[in-house]
Amino acid sequence: MNFRHIILGALASLVPISAAHATEVCTALADSNGPTLFQRGECQRQVTPASTFKIAISLMGYDAGILKDQHTPKLPFRAGYVDWRDDWRQDTDPTKWMKDSVVWYSQQVTQQLGMQRFAGYASKFKYGNADVAGDAEHDGLTLSWISSSLKISPLEQLTFLNKVVNRQLGVSARAYDMTARLTQIDQPLAGWRIHGKTGSASGYGWYVGWASKGKRSFSFAHLMQRDDTQPKNVPAGVLAREALLKELPLLLGSVEQEALLRETVDQTIEPLMKKYDVPGMALALTDHGKNYVFNYGLASRETRQPVDRDTLFEVGSVSKTLVATLATYAQAQGRLALSDKVSQHMPALRGSSFDHINLIHLGTHTAGEFPMQVPDNIKNYDQLMDYYRSWQQPASAAGASRTYSNLTIGLLGMISAQSMGLPFADAMEKQLLPALGMRQTYIKVPAEQMRHYAQGYNNANAPVRVHPDVLEPEAYGIKTTAADLIHFVDANLGQAALDEPLRQAVEATHIGYFKLGAMTQDLIWEQYPAAAGLPGLLVSASEQVTWKSNPVTPLTPPLAPQADALLHKTGSTGGFGAYVLFSPGRKTGIVMLANKFYPGAARIEAAHRILSQLEQRRE
Repeated sequence: MNFRHIILGALASLVPISAAHATEVCTALADSNGPTLFQRGECQRQVTPASTFKIAISLMGYDAGILKDQHTPKLPFRAGYVDWRDDWRQDTDPTKWMKDSVVWYSQQVTQQLGMQRFAGYASKFKYGNADVAGDAEHDGLTLSWISSSLKISPLEQLTFLNKVVNRQLGVSARAYDMTARLTQIDQPLAGWRIHGKTGSASGYGWYVGWASKGKRSFSFAHLMQRDDTQPKNVPAGVLAREALLKELPLLLGSVEQEALLRETVDQTIEPLMKKYDVPGMALALTDHGKNYVFNYGLASRETRQPVDRDTLFEVGSVSKTLVATLATYAQAQGRLALSDKVSQHMPALRGSSFDHINLIHLGTHTAGEFPMQVPDNIKNYDQLMDYYRSWQQPASAAGASRTYSNLTIGLLGMISAQSMGLPFADAMEKQLLPALGMRQTYIKVPAEQMRHYAQGYNNANAPVRVHPDVLEPEAYGIKTTAADLIHFVDANLGQAALDEPLRQAVEATHIGYFKLGAMTQDLIWEQYPAAAGLPGLLVSASEQVTWKSNPVTPLTPPLAPQADALLHKTGSTGGFGAYVLFSPGRKTGIVMLANKFYPGAARIEAAHRILSQLEQRRE
C-alpha cells in the first residue's frame, strides 16, 4: 500500500525555538523505508549539492573500479589542481578525499569515468535534477556539482540517501560498503552510527547522511545559508554539521518513536482498509499535546491523488461535537443558557411542545422521539419551522428518553448562531473554528480548497459527496483534515491555548446529563468510565443505541467532567466514515477519517487498539 506520513507538532514541540537557526533553510529526516518523518523549513528548494555529491561520486568510482578500497588509489597533488584549501596540496587517498572534501580528487574520478558514464550514473541515481552538463563558466564533468547546473533539494537528498541505505541504485555491493566506510564518523552519537557528508558552495552549507541503530535507519538532510553573524573562516558545511549534530540525538529519538508508532498503526489500518475496500484514510494521534498524522491510500480513485496532510474529509455527525461547542461558547459569552427553553430563543415556536424542551435536551438527544433524519418532504427552513411548530408530545417526554436525531442538534446549532447574531456557517467559520485554531475546517469548502476535498465512495464504490440539504450545515456538515481535528481533540484534552470563555465552553461539553446503562450522555460526546474499555465503547455502535429510543436517567446534579473516562463520537455520510476517541486523564486521543462508510464498531475497535498500544508503550 502506498503509505505517506507526516509528523505534525511532535518534533516542533521537542526542539527549542533557538535550535531553528536564523540561517536554516531546511532540516528533514526520513525513515529509510521512505516516509518523511520530519521537515522544518523550505525543504523543496533546489540548490547546488556541493561536496555532498561526493557520496554519489564514491558510489560511481567504486562501482566502476576506479576506486579500490579506503586508501587506494592514492593520488599525488599536481600543480594546476584545485587548491582552495592548504590541506588539499598533498597526496590524497579515498579516506582523506571524503574527510577533507578534496575537490581535485573528485575531478580525477569523474574524468576517468568520462562524460557518458558520469551522466549515466547521475541519471540512473535520479540525483536531484540530474543535470551534469555544466554551464558557461563550469565544465560539467569537473564542476557541475559546485554552483553550476546540478541542483538538489533536501527532500531529494533524502530520497537519494534512502536508496543508498537500501542499496537500490544499481551499483555493486562493494560500492555501497566502501561509501559507508568513508562517510562514517568516528564516534557513535547517542547510540546511533552516523554516516554524513558536508558541502559548502554559493553561501549554502549542507550536512546530509544517515543514522543507523540495529535494524533501523533514518536519512537526514540539513541545509543552511550563511549570514554575516557566522565566522567567515569556517566552511558553511561545517557550520551545518555542527548545528545538526547538536539536535540530531533528540530528532532521532523522536523519529524512532514515531517509526515504531507508525508500524503499530500500519498493522491495524492496512488490514482494515483492505477488509472494507476503503480507498483512503487519514489518522491522527495526540499524546500529551504531541501530534502525529498518518496518511494512507487515495483521496480519489479517479485522479489517483494520494491522501496527504491537506486532504479534507466529511466527518458527518462528528460535526455535532463542534455544534455543541458553539452552544457552550455562546453560553460562556452570556448569550444563552443551556437551561433555557427552546421557545425563549425561537419566538415562532412559542406555544408549541418546545415550551417544555430545554437547550440541554437538544444537545443530549433527549428532546423527544424525533426521527433521526429530516423528513424527505422538508425542502427549506420555512418548512422545517412548520414541522417543529406542529410537533406534539407530552411535556414529560423531554428528558425521559434518548433518541438520536439530526433535528434536535440542528435546532441547537441554529439557536446558538442566532444568539451570536450570525448565520450558522459564519458563526462556525468566522468565530468558533478560528478561535479553536482550526484553519482547514469548513462548512462550505472554498473554491481554492476543492482540490484537497477527498472524493467519497458509497457501498457500491460510486463516487458521492454530502448533499446540501436542510440542517446539513448544522448537524453533519463539517469538512476537515485529520490534523485540524486532532487539534480540536487537544483542545478537549486541555492541551491547546484557548481564551477563557472557549476553555470553559470546551470543558462544558464534557458535563454528563443522562445515563443510559454504562454510557453517560454529555453534550453530544458519549462518555464511558475508562474501566469500561472496548466493550463499553461498542455499546454506542449497537443498533439499539444508534437507531432506537432508550429510556435514560437524569443526573441530578449533572456529572462534572471526568478525567478517568473515555469520550468518543462516530460520524458518517453516504461516502465517508469518521471517528474520534480520547482519554482526558491520559491526555491521549485519536482521529480516524475515511472516504468510504464502514461499520462504526470496526472504527471503535481499531481506534481503541491503537490508542491502547500507544499508552502501553509510553508507560
